[in-house]
Amino acid sequence: MTTAASPPDGSIDPDVPNAVDTDDAALSWGDADDATHVDAAHNPVAVRERGERDPEAPETSGALVGFGVFGGLYLLYTVAWLLTASTAYVSGVDTVLTLFVEVLRFLAILAPALWFTVVLWAARSSRTRTRLLWMLLGAVVLFPWPFLLTRSFG
Repeated sequence: MTTAASPPDGSIDPDVPNAVDTDDAALSWGDADDATHVDAAHNPVAVRERGERDPEAPETSGALVGFGVFGGLYLLYTVAWLLTASTAYVSGVDTVLTLFVEVLRFLAILAPALWFTVVLWAARSSRTRTRLLWMLLGAVVLFPWPFLLTRSFG
């Protein structure tokens, strides 16, 4: 392809000012010494494993709702364990047994909040699905059965 200023054989006529070979011009992106050009060999892309999660990436809306639901559930579990532990009494004279029961009461009350905090902290680089499954496992394991079985409804 030639311009009006070029001869029919496709060469550029040196006597014509501003004569441009359109084939070369079509394949050029401008200045070869462009300051914004980045060579890919000097800028490697960081590659993560498939299961890894970027800890700096924000959570999705569904994940935040899921964590909120489990947070509320664990708060209810904490209140239920508090009510159950405050009404249960151990009668005995053995101080070691009494101390042991008091420590277990304290841990039972604190367990749901600890589980929620540890799952969010320890699995922060895990996938959202993995963290929600750990939350679900905690909801099953920490269910306050004594609260449910010792109350009469009705």
